[in-house]
Amino acid sequence: SALERFPLMTEPLIKKQLEGEPCLEVIGAGWGRTGTNSVKIALEKLLDGPCYHMFECAVRPDFQKWIDAYAGKPDWKRIFTHPDGNKFYKATVDYPACGMYKELIEAYPNAKVLLTVRDPEKWYDSAIETIWSWRCTEQHWAARVFENGRKFQAQAQAFHRATMLPGVKRSDREGSIKSFNAWIERVKSTVPPEKLLIYDVKEGWEPLCKFLNKPIPDEEFPYINDKEQIKNELNKILLICYIAQFLRLVAVLGGVWLLVWLLRMLV
Repeated sequence: SALERFPLMTEPLIKKQLEGEPCLEVIGAGWGRTGTNSVKIALEKLLDGPCYHMFECAVRPDFQKWIDAYAGKPDWKRIFTHPDGNKFYKATVDYPACGMYKELIEAYPNAKVLLTVRDPEKWYDSAIETIWSWRCTEQHWAARVFENGRKFQAQAQAFHRATMLPGVKRSDREGSIKSFNAWIERVKSTVPPEKLLIYDVKEGWEPLCKFLNKPIPDEEFPYINDKEQIKNELNKILLICYIAQFLRLVAVLGGVWLLVWLLRMLV
């Protein structure tokens, strides 16, 4: 449900603190809307463990942890401990982790880097309809009614500053596509070739399995087209935010009316 995936009002606690440290095997450096949900499911199959995706970030939610990480104070153990408290994440893909791939390489030098790519024009079309659309709570004014909504937006701003070209807004198609392409070149220039796979999800299992030295599963690659699902979820969340804003307005107006009534009674 919308609240389970993007709970703006609650923050479930991790049940217990695991011993040891996380040991990421794969660091995803590709932006959202490059097939990362499909890759998440594929990696979980290949690595036999959970993969940290934008959805996981919201389920906790980890907004403040990522704000701190982008400010140079990461706590990777807290971020990469699974909510069930029984295991660590084995991989990351998508936002917000992709924006800190260099820091993650420093923390996990044995990990391999997976750069998911897509036709830039199609990528922008998909992003502007979903995660960068007017309905997305990471930019919408209505989400600020909740503390976690405000933190979500602060996290998104930190990611934007770290990844987009200076001065580019998401509504700027040309600038956004230039930023997308520049990011790909940045990753390619900063990750050793032997540790990097530039991957289009349309390629399926073979290059991914070869890169990770894993056998090809005897099943179809999990191609996930979640655009409509995301749009529906965002609409539900936005409705909740609108209702909360309306109730807050009613409470304020009610308080003002009561104050005026009391003053009149006293006069």
